[in-house]
Amino acid sequence: MKRFLFQYIRSMRLYYGFVTGTTVLFGIWMAYNDGGAWGWREAVALVVGFLAWGVNQIFSDYCDRKEDAVNAPHRPMVTGALAAWPAMVLSAVVMLLFAAVSLLMTPWSLLALCIGGVLNVAYSLLKRVPVLNVMVYACAITCCALYGFAVTSGKFPSPLFVTAIAMMVVPVHALMCHNSYYKDVTGDRAAGVRTLQTLFPENISLIVTVVAAICIILYSLYVVFQWNSFAATVQAAVELTLTAMLLVSLEKRCYHRATCLNCQLCVSMIYAWMLVDRSWPLLPEIASLIIIHLLFLWYRDEKE
Repeated sequence: MKRFLFQYIRSMRLYYGFVTGTTVLFGIWMAYNDGGAWGWREAVALVVGFLAWGVNQIFSDYCDRKEDAVNAPHRPMVTGALAAWPAMVLSAVVMLLFAAVSLLMTPWSLLALCIGGVLNVAYSLLKRVPVLNVMVYACAITCCALYGFAVTSGKFPSPLFVTAIAMMVVPVHALMCHNSYYKDVTGDRAAGVRTLQTLFPENISLIVTVVAAICIILYSLYVVFQWNSFAATVQAAVELTLTAMLLVSLEKRCYHRATCLNCQLCVSMIYAWMLVDRSWPLLPEIASLIIIHLLFLWYRDEKE
């Protein structure tokens, strides 16, 4: 049992929990600015958001066994160190628990959770469709923000708020998904998964990464700078540094390091929006980036 739980937790890749957790926090922040308040529900929502990625990752690893046999042959489920069906049953039970807790807090949060689940299944089915795969993934993760908003406000966000959330969060997660495909080119080609990295020369994909990153950074910092110039200045330094380090890692094909930087950049970009009216998010942002790095030290094998 201890070995099973160890391999299960390892397969969750906890550093990615900050991606979904921070997105939930962003939704809470949006609701708070709309008149919501902080309490125990928000704490529960953050826990669910943080663990949701890892619990769902078990299903993803099972569905991606063919690609992972080439891209990540040392993953516990590929090597057999993690028994597939018991792991999937555990994830299903945990997801049902998340659903029950969400329903108790507010049915609207359960709706956001269900929409995210449907989009996640759609992503698995559409992974072989270039560009669309990235956008469906981004919309699925964006549901974490809708979840956080629903928990805090007790209602589903209005179309205006959904649009605002999507404009700020979808591009960030789409870029992260695009950047995650570099390390998987060999396995994706073997499995017939079509991404920009498998369809075009690598320099084309890198141009997309550069242009998208710069546009997102300029877009967010332009908004933040009008309200909080100090926070915008610090944020610009953090995001530009992470982007430069990511590009160097990708160009040198140091994909293990690039994976960590890609996760950190995504989290940093989400935090940027929460700096609009105050500077406090800088502290949890920096703490998150440090913890992501420390967690990533647990995964020294880029084939895992």
